[in-house]
Amino acid sequence: MPPASPDTEALFATEHGAVTRMSANRFRVAMGERSWTLASNALSALHEALQPLAAQVYRCDCDCRWQVRLNDQETAVLTTDEVLRLHSLLDGAVAMLELDSLLDEHSISRAE
Repeated sequence: MPPASPDTEALFATEHGAVTRMSANRFRVAMGERSWTLASNALSALHEALQPLAAQVYRCDCDCRWQVRLNDQETAVLTTDEVLRLHSLLDGAVAMLELDSLLDEHSISRAE
């Protein structure tokens, strides 16, 4: 995975991928060899849509392919492991966005 450019801010990362802030409302989700640029609302929508699928995939215990709608125009076909990894990555990213929002609300800077 290429390092983040000076214009981007790492939001959350796991050993399988990272979410970086490209601008105030744009995020790059990178996972393995794949990457997507999503608007803030698309990132949240993908996280919400992926929650029930991840629960289903977790119970499935199979090595299947799953079609995931990333935004209004893009879809991706992911393996069972990729669905679970993307879900974990988005869980962390959304939690960090919520934390940033709370800190901003109280005028507190997050340490880099």
